[in-house]
Amino acid sequence: MKKIDASIIIPTKNAGSTFKAVLDGVFSQNYRSFETIIIDSGSTDETIEIAKNYSLEIIRIKPSEFGHGKTRNLGAKLAKGKYLVYLTQDATPKSKFWLEELLKPFSNKEVAGVYGRQIPKKEENTLDKLFSLVLYGQKEIEWTVGLYTPGDNIFSDANSAIKKELLLENPYKNDIIVSEDYEWANRIMYKGYKVVYQPKAEVIHSHTYGLFSLFKRNFDIGVSYKYITNFNDNVSFFKKGTKLFITEVKCLIKVRKVYLLPSIFIRDIVRFIAINLGKSESIFPKYIKKHYLSAQRWYWE
Repeated sequence: MKKIDASIIIPTKNAGSTFKAVLDGVFSQNYRSFETIIIDSGSTDETIEIAKNYSLEIIRIKPSEFGHGKTRNLGAKLAKGKYLVYLTQDATPKSKFWLEELLKPFSNKEVAGVYGRQIPKKEENTLDKLFSLVLYGQKEIEWTVGLYTPGDNIFSDANSAIKKELLLENPYKNDIIVSEDYEWANRIMYKGYKVVYQPKAEVIHSHTYGLFSLFKRNFDIGVSYKYITNFNDNVSFFKKGTKLFITEVKCLIKVRKVYLLPSIFIRDIVRFIAINLGKSESIFPKYIKKHYLSAQRWYWE
């Protein structure tokens, strides 16, 4: 049997017609030693039919069996590769060198995980595009314990690679709502490993958020913080939020869109309030969390 270096694992549910572009990007890679595994949790659109046109494995699970951490743990158990490459269903590799660049930092044996750059879609609105560009810059970063504080973007499994042996020994938390990637990276670094941000491993990936959807997303992030060691330091979190706002202001001035400053300020306040409410989620009835505060209804079943 031919040796496989990397297992590309893509959780899916109703990925839509754009899923073809994602798979085209995957199968056009210059680096060829990989397998692709799709874990679908109940798609009712064309996702499965699109996937059947490619040389990959399709695993089907019930919607009730899905979990951001749990599903990725399942992928790890099924994988044959040395490295687990996690990609979301709407993250399209930008070039044929994406996978090659994503795996390069593993030449350092101390590196446990690598995550790549996420470039916003051309049609993305200015505010969400700006936030994405601030989070995912062009400078490589090597994260270790002591170099980051709550709010730093230390990992994202929308575009990432992890040593399989380490993930099997230190799996994602099955019961975490979101930010399973942040929690894992934080935990693995406390065990002495490094996590690398590799900006050369680029995908096209972004989301448009109105204030209500932005609130829900960040409420869920706040819920996750109770699982993350040392991520409940409100002072550090506030300082990081302030630094982020200043960076956004500088970017707006640079692109001559100062008129968007009030909108940026409001969105950052919404993020801050939502995360802190999420950290105190136990004070809210489950019905309220499921239907009004959270974007992950399945979690509250």
